Amino acid sequence: MEDREEAQPSRAVSGWTVGLVCVAIVASGVIVGGLLHEREPELTTKPVPTATAATSRPPVGGSYVTPPVAFPVEIPGCAVVEPPSQDGLTAWASYGTFGYDNPAYPWFSGPKAVAMSRALRDALPGDVTVAFASDDQSLLFQPILDDPEDSAGPQEAGGWTTASGTLRRGAAEGQLMVTVRQSTAPVPPCVAGDLDERRRLADGTTVDVQDTWYEIDKVRTLSRTAHAYLPDGTSVTAAATDTDQRADGTGHSGTVPVTVDELAALATTPGLRVTTPVPPGTPDVPESCSGVSETGGPIDEGVARRLDAVLARIPLDGLTLDRPLGQLRPAGPGASGVCQAVRISTPGRESRLSVAIATAQPLPADPPPNRDGDRVTARRLPDGTVVETRESRFSVQSQQPAAQPVAQTMRTVTVTRPSGTRVQVSSTADDPIEPFPFAQLEAIATTPELEVR
Repeated sequence: MEDREEAQPSRAVSGWTVGLVCVAIVASGVIVGGLLHEREPELTTKPVPTATAATSRPPVGGSYVTPPVAFPVEIPGCAVVEPPSQDGLTAWASYGTFGYDNPAYPWFSGPKAVAMSRALRDALPGDVTVAFASDDQSLLFQPILDDPEDSAGPQEAGGWTTASGTLRRGAAEGQLMVTVRQSTAPVPPCVAGDLDERRRLADGTTVDVQDTWYEIDKVRTLSRTAHAYLPDGTSVTAAATDTDQRADGTGHSGTVPVTVDELAALATTPGLRVTTPVPPGTPDVPESCSGVSETGGPIDEGVARRLDAVLARIPLDGLTLDRPLGQLRPAGPGASGVCQAVRISTPGRESRLSVAIATAQPLPADPPPNRDGDRVTARRLPDGTVVETRESRFSVQSQQPAAQPVAQTMRTVTVTRPSGTRVQVSSTADDPIEPFPFAQLEAIATTPELEVR
């Protein structure tokens, strides 16, 4: 792999290509990437009069094609242009435990991620909207991963945080990925095929922009990228494509929803800089939540906002929540419906409350399974609604060195209505704190207005 910046993957890795081929395995805290290729822009730069014939790197197995690269070539803003590299496909992997408070990156934290995400959303053009999706696909910056055993050290191995989501602008729809990292490396040289223009701003920031495309299995994806290198050591990549939100990942709207200039503005947003202070009162990142495991029907944003209003009116007197109840988001991969989890910090009531709502769910035909040590009940109401309760006790092992297992109790009430609506409400607390009583959980789960018809 080309070694241009602190032995990190090429800028193609920190740009959109990583978002295309990277698979995140959340449960184990591992990101595995493969089939990464250097970027090759369309021939939008001006060839010098003596330019030789344009050449292109051969596609691998005919499945990955990019535009040709001419050299020698003049690139606006570049005094010297180096020849294109001949890197082929490669693979890379990064391992690390999840968590926002990584001591290897003291500039980053949960509140910092929230502040950066707010700054990114605020910097979007006014007529651009972010598609309704789970938190990790709603431009929320994710934890920094690194290999704790990497002899090069985390700052040399990587250290980027990434936010991604789907943008819509009229008929245009596409994916946006923004990566931010701290770096002491100098601005890389201009390389033919890596950029269309280099811009130098008054404050010393350098921005490389590119408008290009690539094809995988003869399917063309339009791609625009801006790489910003800021004087305080912040390195930002903002990349967008015309890939839409279809479940199979093959859809293309035909138009990238943001321009190159708008990407350059996003990449230089002051709130994304590693040295920008976190505004007072910024909350931590939202608690992760899981939806209903069975396949269900869709719940769109309009329905979710109605359900939010219902949840917001549910009385939780005397309890301090990290954020108001009533901010449902689509569940992540492998689950259906919408969900939210909140952290309760009231002394003596410290716990976690989660709500999940799904549709097109079958009525339970049998008593719920009784796992080892669980206390399980089920009953049917006069209207056919099935109410299930479960109490589980287990131990959780912290990832902190020398930490001792923590005993926890979780109580769950699941209400499935004849209409197919399923509402699951859970409360989890560390011993000796008691979770919510079943009666309170059931009162939430049986709220009539939470039914989706």
